[in-house]
Amino acid sequence: MLLVRPIHEPEQLKCYELGVETHITRDDIKEGYEKYIPFVHGVHLPYKDVNLAAFDPEERRAGVEHIKKCVETGCRYPVDRMVMHPCGTLSFQGVECGTYAPVVDCLREIADFMAQKGLILCLENQLYKPVDVRVVVGCHSEEWFQLYHDINRPNVKLTFDSSHAASCAAEEEDDEKRLKALWRYLEHPDYIGRFHWSDSRITGGESLFNDMHLVPGQGDLPREFHQAIWNHPARKLLEQRCPFELVVEGLKFIATL
Repeated sequence: MLLVRPIHEPEQLKCYELGVETHITRDDIKEGYEKYIPFVHGVHLPYKDVNLAAFDPEERRAGVEHIKKCVETGCRYPVDRMVMHPCGTLSFQGVECGTYAPVVDCLREIADFMAQKGLILCLENQLYKPVDVRVVVGCHSEEWFQLYHDINRPNVKLTFDSSHAASCAAEEEDDEKRLKALWRYLEHPDYIGRFHWSDSRITGGESLFNDMHLVPGQGDLPREFHQAIWNHPARKLLEQRCPFELVVEGLKFIATL
């Protein structure tokens, strides 16, 4: 089953046998959300105002407890795993505000808490955008994989966001190197437990710091790259905020892979 955001009509979801991924504390507080509850097959934990890297231990503790409460909320849905950003901000506008080690400790605690409930934690590769000069943990493939190894918990996997990856890969100086950087995110398919699937425009570096989230088939990511995502057994979210007609176009493209 493919998932989409909870923004389309239930009749459309039924027609194309689609589920939804709900973002706890964002989607589930919107008016009319109740109609999506029967379609929820994915849960995204919050990241707003959470910094597990913070120097202040009380801030870190508040973040961990907030995530735990949202895990509890997410347990109402038929899921065996939940998606989470690493939630580690190391600096903001050039000012250091955290360190890496506490992120690992906090994520271990969250993973252990989820293990007690039979859940898998899937950590998403993050997006670095220089608009606010925010340096966060887990953007580039190497540090994303390192985080996975450092946490070292059997119920921790990764969530691959192709739009975020295309943005980071576009930092390379030419298209050949950009594509190599993009493919590095898929070097360890056994680490990946979920996908946030989007297209992008990496040629010429257009995706640089640009979280494009295009419908698959609407950008210039290689067809073979889309095929690698499609052939992976993990569940996939088509993470676009677009009219349903474009979702259908994406489904048509996927059917050709």
